[in-house]
Amino acid sequence: MRHAILGAGGVGLALGAALARAGHEVVLVMRESSRARYRGVIDVHSKLHGDLAVEARAVERLDEPVDVLWVTVKAPALDAALARVAPRLTPDSVVPLLNGLDHPRSLRTRFGPRQLVGAILIEAERTAPGRVTWNSLYAEISLATTDGGRAEGGPEDRDRAGEDPEGRGHTGEDPEDRGHTGDDPEDRGHTGDDPEDRGHTGDGPERGAGTGGRRLGGLAEVLADAGLGCTPERDPASVLWRKLVLLLPLALATTVADGPLGIVRRRPELSALLRDSAREACAVAAADTVAVDARNLLHTLDTLPGRTDTSLHRDVAAGVRPTELAALTEPVLRRARDHHVAVPALTELARRAAERERQAGLPAPHRSTYRKGETS
Repeated sequence: MRHAILGAGGVGLALGAALARAGHEVVLVMRESSRARYRGVIDVHSKLHGDLAVEARAVERLDEPVDVLWVTVKAPALDAALARVAPRLTPDSVVPLLNGLDHPRSLRTRFGPRQLVGAILIEAERTAPGRVTWNSLYAEISLATTDGGRAEGGPEDRDRAGEDPEGRGHTGEDPEDRGHTGDDPEDRGHTGDDPEDRGHTGDGPERGAGTGGRRLGGLAEVLADAGLGCTPERDPASVLWRKLVLLLPLALATTVADGPLGIVRRRPELSALLRDSAREACAVAAADTVAVDARNLLHTLDTLPGRTDTSLHRDVAAGVRPTELAALTEPVLRRARDHHVAVPALTELARRAAERERQAGLPAPHRSTYRKGETS
């Protein structure tokens, strides 16, 4: 299969390397400045997996047919990144691995039922163009189709959601690195249309919404062959929410504390806000027809190592702009209002995190975004 990676950050590079090692053709979509420093090889460094070097082409603009388009940028970079994909290009499957709840709507507008919904559990950090440190033993991807009309995760857009059959309270993400979408500045660039844009036309019935399950099964097999775990899910909203209920409280609390989880725990008032905001996130998810076990989530928060940090905190501290703050908080707060769910702790943490962002100084140059790693 031919895979394109839109977002050659930590997650995108680790994913691309695994697919290339399994014999798939991989093309990285990079900004011009990063492509100029990329030597055509993805270098993976891992004490657990061993070092790996695999060849992968890089392009500034994707205008060639591919079977799968993996979208691994952060939410603020999504529109600019999609401008690097030829308008008439229609991959068989489009798999976004972004944080948040709102991105499936815009992707579905462009790609229709070819768009899946995904979340990733991995600890990977981009250290230079084409270089990634993969720190975790695991790499787990959850995927769901949008055939049921629940792509956006909002009550106005979907049928009754299924509950998590395993009752898992956490998202399966170590917020220090795992589960992050792998945004990188190389994914942002020019938006000019190419009159020679080309790709699959993909209008046949075999690519309609009814084929989602088959596409999902095929992707699961591909990922398994590449050594990546894949869990097919029946509910796209659950895929997004199970990750977000853990990531959001941690991202806000570490940003407010200006330090990792251990710093949060040493501040009793902030630690209480963290736990209360996790409960509130679960309540909003439940109102949004996604069941998450709050007790499991709190247990996860209590047992995460003190070194656990988030990319939102690091980006805010470094003056990187834009951050994921709005993409993480606004959809949850909006749904809380819509469902009349009280979220005082989340609201307070979001307010303090926004204030911390304002105090962090002038934005760093755009080209430096996430230079020190893409983790969340």
